[in-house]
Amino acid sequence: MQVHTVRDLGALVRTARRAHGLTQAELADRLRVSRDWVIRLEKGTPRLETQKVLDALAVLGLRLDVADAQPTRKSATQKTAARKQLRSAATGRYVTHGHAADKSAVRAGTAGKRASAGFKSSDPFAFLNDRTS
Repeated sequence: MQVHTVRDLGALVRTARRAHGLTQAELADRLRVSRDWVIRLEKGTPRLETQKVLDALAVLGLRLDVADAQPTRKSATQKTAARKQLRSAATGRYVTHGHAADKSAVRAGTAGKRASAGFKSSDPFAFLNDRTS
């Protein structure tokens, strides 16, 4: 059973208690709490001590499993990395922000030579062909 509210949890406890043939007073004795506390648990009172609620589940043979309700979301670090990833205009490849091949060529002073010499812009080492030995 999926529990979405404290009221759902209370209904689950009531159903399990009855299935075990226990009265509210008997469950209260096993938990060392008052019968009133068990009544509040079964009604879904939201402000009960969590450990006692877990103890009640254990006495009734129930366990609490927690699972992701939604698919995993990207962390802030992953989102930042995805934003920094750009497609280079010169190569068409994805590159880290600020390191596009055409910027490297501009720094080396060969951007104009590459374009005028007719080299393929997808060759990241085209500027080496412009060197004279």
